[in-house]
Parts: sequence; C-alpha cells; structure tokens
Amino acid sequence: MPESFFIDAATNAVGTLMVDYLVKPIERRIRYLFGFHKIVQELHEQQNNLNREQTRIQEDIKEAKLNIQTQVIEKYVEDWLTDATNALNNVQNLEARIEENKRCFRWCPNWSWRYQLSKSMDEEILAIIKLVNNSKFERIGHRAELPGLEFFTSKGLVASKSSTTAFNKIMKALKDAEINKIGVWGMGGVGKTTLVKEVGNKVKGFGQPIMVVVSKIPDIGEIQNKIADGIHLKFEKTTKDERAKELWCRLKEGKFIIILDDLWNEWNDDEDFRKIGIPLVENGKGCKIILTTRRWTVCKSMECQVTIQIDVLDDDEAWALFKMNANLDENVSRNIIEEAEKIVKECNGLPVAIVTLGRSLKGTKTQKRWELARKKLESSRLMEIRNIEEEEKNAYMCIKMSYEYLKKEVTKRCFLLCALYPEDHSIDVEDLVRYAWALELCGKVDSVEEVRIQVLEAIDYLKDSCLLLKDTQWYIKLHDLVRDVALWIASEEESGFMIKSRLELLNESFEPCRAISLLNIEEKKLPGRLIPSNLEILLLKNCDVQGTCFQWMKELKVLSLTAGKHCPVGMISLYALTSLPKLRVWKILRTSHSLET
Repeated sequence: MPESFFIDAATNAVGTLMVDYLVKPIERRIRYLFGFHKIVQELHEQQNNLNREQTRIQEDIKEAKLNIQTQVIEKYVEDWLTDATNALNNVQNLEARIEENKRCFRWCPNWSWRYQLSKSMDEEILAIIKLVNNSKFERIGHRAELPGLEFFTSKGLVASKSSTTAFNKIMKALKDAEINKIGVWGMGGVGKTTLVKEVGNKVKGFGQPIMVVVSKIPDIGEIQNKIADGIHLKFEKTTKDERAKELWCRLKEGKFIIILDDLWNEWNDDEDFRKIGIPLVENGKGCKIILTTRRWTVCKSMECQVTIQIDVLDDDEAWALFKMNANLDENVSRNIIEEAEKIVKECNGLPVAIVTLGRSLKGTKTQKRWELARKKLESSRLMEIRNIEEEEKNAYMCIKMSYEYLKKEVTKRCFLLCALYPEDHSIDVEDLVRYAWALELCGKVDSVEEVRIQVLEAIDYLKDSCLLLKDTQWYIKLHDLVRDVALWIASEEESGFMIKSRLELLNESFEPCRAISLLNIEEKKLPGRLIPSNLEILLLKNCDVQGTCFQWMKELKVLSLTAGKHCPVGMISLYALTSLPKLRVWKILRTSHSLET
C-alpha cells in the first residue's frame, strides 16, 4: 500500500513537470505563431485597464494634495506612476511594430518576426497585469513637515522639575477627549515657548502642530494666514469672515493642535475662536488649543480646563545651567566659583537671564572681574524701571549687563537695531547690513561688502551670546523679553541711540531721538509737526504721513514707508526724498509694487 502511494505521487509529480516544462512552452510557441491577433486584443484590453488605474491614482493624488492629512506623495506611488508611464510607452512602441507587421506580413510573411513580436507583447501583458494588481494603495501620501516651523529638542537648556512636570501634564491633557483648552503661564523668559515646542515635537495622533505668536495686539488676519500656512490652505476669499469659514471647514475635518503663544489680553473665548475660524474638538475632530501667557488671569478668562504654571529653576538647576553656559569646570578656582554662585542668585532662576549672563561672562579669568560683575548686578537692584513688575526686574538687569559686556560698539548697535522690529518679527539680515552702512556703524569703509562682513560677525556673536535667535538662514529673531530689554536700553538718552517704538511715546520729548519705528499693524497718523532734528532712522507702516513731516529731518539716513489701504504714502514719497540730503537707504512699499535703493 505505501509503495503504491509513492508510485502515484511520483507519477503525478513527473506529469506536472512534463506539463510545465514540455507542454506549456510548446503551447506558448504555437500561440505566438497562430494566436497573434488574440494577443494584440489582450494587449489593448490590459492597456485600457492600466490607463484607467493611472487616471484613478492621479485623481487620488490631486485630492490628497488638498487633504489636510496628506501633503507629500509616497515614493512607492510615484514609482508606480513612473512604471505605468513606461509600460504605456512600451505599448505604443509595440503598436507601431504591429502596424508594420501587418503591412509586411501581407506581402512577405515573416513567421520569425511575428513570433518575436507576439512574445514581446505577451511579456508586456504580464507586466501590465502585475502593475494593475499592485495599484491598490492603502495611502497615497502623508502630511509634510512644515517649512519655517521647526519643533525641536532645545539645546542649552536644562530640563527643570517644573518644566518636566508641566510637560507630562500637557501630554496627559492632550489625550483627554474632554479637554480642548490648555493654559501654560509663567514669567517672561521662564521657558513657556520652548516647552510647548517640545510638546509639539513629541505628541502623537494629531497633524503637524500649528504655532501662532499672538502678542499684545492680536491681528485676526495675520493669525488666519499663519494657520492657513500650517495646513497648506490657499484662501479663495478676501474678507476675514469668509476666510474664517474656509478655515473652519478645513480644520473641523481633522485633528489639530493650535499653539497660541504669548497671549497678553483676555479673548471673548469661543466667539473669538469663531471669528478666526478655529473649531474646538468635537466628536474627535477639530482643534485642541494650547496657549501661553505671562498672566494666570488670561488662562482663567479663556476657560482653560487645565492650567499649568511654569516655575523658575531651583538653585541646583540654575547653577547647572549657568555653569554650562559660562563654561565653568573643576579647574576653576574656588574664589571664582563663590562669586559666580552669588551672580546666579541675582538671576532669580530665570533661564533666559541665566543663559545670556552666563554666555557674556564666559572666558572671564580673574576673580576681580567676577567680583566687579557681581557688584554691578547687585547695585542695579536699586534702579527704577518703569512699567516692569518686580519679579522681572532682575531679568532685565541680567540681560542689560550681557549687553554691556559686548566688546564691540558695532555689535551693540546691531543688537539695538533689532529692537526696531515688532515682537516675533523675522528680521532680514540684509536690512541690518543696509542700515549699518547708511549709519556708518563700521566707520568709513570702501564697500557694502565690508559692512556685511562686520555685521554678520556681530550677529554670530550675538547668537552665541543668546541675545539673538536664529530664525531661518538669512533671518534672525529676538526673544520677546530680550526685545523688551533692548527697547528699554535704547529708550535712555545715554544709550546714544534713542528709539521710539510707540506712537504715544512721540508726545513725550523726542528731540534726542535718533530712531522712530512704528511698524505695528494698526493704521495711524504721524503728527504733522514732527521735527526731531537728530532723527537718522524712520520706519513707518500703515501710517498717514504728510510731506511736511520730512521738511526738517536733515540728518535722516534710513527711510522705510509701507503704505496701508488708506495711507497715501506713495503720493508723497518722491517729494519727501528731495528734502532729505543725507538719505542713503530708502524703501517705499505698497500693496502692488515697491521702490527700493
């Protein structure tokens, strides 16, 4: 019985092999010779199938590029489209050969040529069938990483007990379906923005987090634009209400985290969200809000379900951060360590103050210089700083001292020039180069390129000192607290570079003022009798300016005018230039065009 079973099995195996290796090849060869027209017909059927799948996938790609969850087409989809295009091109080549075969075969039959052509068509049919079978993709693409918004693990900052606890609380709250608003509050410079960026880097289950800096004067249009950029939405409408509807429709279809950074004033809660176009989470779709502010009352008025305070560093954390930035190691003498420890206490545990001051004192070798730094910081506690809360006063003094430790005057002036721009503004390095050239900050030089070299060197030094932040390759930013300090320094006459940055300040004495910057979004009117004879820089946006304003500005060297909807800057610009003998850099911007030199 077993012998019979093995004999039958062997017979079946041999039979199968004979069919596969003897019979089927013969059948194919006969088919190539006498089934030519049927192969041609099958080739055209498979060509139609592939065309249909190619069209379907191309339509899916178009839809995917409009979909908030799919922004980048997967490589395997692109590879499939390339293979499909190549296959369809091959079919066109075969069709040309088929037509040629028909003409030649009618007058002079060539069975060898027909055989080879049939074989080529059969191979192409199998390749197309494989492509069609492999065209059912689970997903076409994935969301792109947004350019210009980098979420990263912070370098140079020590994770504190407070920030670690806050991070865990935020992550837990984001997982709770009932929570849609989370408030993070604490002193300026304590690390709120850094923390929420870290959350954005680590959180899962949402689209790419969208971060919007709100600042003291919220601009609904600008907030809408930033959110639209974050979800790759191109507005079709122009009014704020219409754009709010477009945002709402897009956002309610996905799961998003929107980070509103640096809120200063209370919003009218859900009504303001609707004005912008932000739908809060409902049935698993919509937006969760994380807001940062210096004020607990803002979190309360916004009805945040979870409110988290970021506290300052404790003594051990502050010392560790200072040591790292001041480059103090075990080889430093005990006397210097003792002075450094006293300096750290003056920073009150505020990370931005510790980092900037530590960087400015790095390389200080003698105990005497450390002692002088400590005494200067201690004596500064007696200074009055208007409109600054007591808890932030030490931070101001630490950052001011970092400024005073800058060795070169051109570096100091570049730092103050950055304060001309609004909060969270991306500062064009080339603008700083032009302004430095116009003001002759680098002395008498032969070319703008020489100025550029010195300005870039100053910017690198300021970034190393943590007084400036890198934005993109050719842009920089100021931390909001550092900018406040820069404006405070520049508001004093002894700075030698007095800046006025708010219209109401012009009602005070402005005669010593050398720079006026009114680049905020609101429309305003410049006083008609503005005659600061020492003025060297005037930067205006959305400002109604009369030509007579420029009549007495004989020292003006830099002029930038950006016209608003109802501000006739363009009409008086050329007239204004004729009365400005020292003007070296000017820029006139309007909605449709600009003039610049």
